[in-house]
Amino acid sequence: MENNIQDFVNKVIEDDCLNIMPNIPDKSVDMILCDLPYGTTQNKWDSVIDLKKLWQQYMRIIKDNGAIVLTAQGLFTAKLILSNEDWFKYKIVWIKSKSTNFLNAKKQPLRKHEDICVFYKQQPTYNPQMTKGESYDKGVRKNQYTGSYGDFKPRHVQSNGMRYPNDVLLMDDNELPIEDFLYVKTAESEGAVYHPTQKPVELGRYLIRTFSNPGDIILDNACGSGSFLVAAAMEHRKYIGIEKNQNVMLHKVKEIDYIQVCADRLAKVTAKQHNDKMKPVIQGLFDNKVYTSAAK
Repeated sequence: MENNIQDFVNKVIEDDCLNIMPNIPDKSVDMILCDLPYGTTQNKWDSVIDLKKLWQQYMRIIKDNGAIVLTAQGLFTAKLILSNEDWFKYKIVWIKSKSTNFLNAKKQPLRKHEDICVFYKQQPTYNPQMTKGESYDKGVRKNQYTGSYGDFKPRHVQSNGMRYPNDVLLMDDNELPIEDFLYVKTAESEGAVYHPTQKPVELGRYLIRTFSNPGDIILDNACGSGSFLVAAAMEHRKYIGIEKNQNVMLHKVKEIDYIQVCADRLAKVTAKQHNDKMKPVIQGLFDNKVYTSAAK
């Protein structure tokens, strides 16, 4: 009997992703967003997943117009891109406020960025997240014959100040002009940190808004503490989370059950969304006004 995608939706599954993904129906996922293990530490949980086997599943379960968005860094970025050159399209550079690699600071530069690699078969959903800048009016541009990407006909060049996003995401770095970049707080700034490589929820929300639409299904096959699942829920998407849950020792002090962490974080999102829906109803009781039920 063929599996139904609804059997997986809005669930966090404890298992190896290569055991679970073969059960997910073909072309049933709208977006894959995952912070894969980079293999850059000595931790067992950071072991690189077999990329050949991973792509066999990714390419089968993603919809034809779906995006596969994967974080990476250093040598793992190169390995990831080369593991599927046909589908790789571009990468986004994510600049962080906190550097790493301090143990090698006298031998190498500190690490201050990670990569976000974007793969797809055909043009996926793309909702550019505009940023606000200064308006301008440069008058009429003359003919331009480039020979590389096509010719430009005369046109009036002006802007109301809204800017298309570029491929650099800024995080807390005041040395760069904020209006030219997406500003996202670090995971530490958002509150409790449950995972050594925890990604900011706001980063996930930005990527999910960009590459999917409300109601779409987002898969994170190595979901860790669930930041990208929380982001999906906050953006009114459905999610599928898979996590080995190898009980990582956080800072060598506290053993973490990531399935429970994900459940707790997602429950808070659900509770907040319910409360937000009920606010106008409750307010209406005191205003003697009639409000439509949130359930409708």
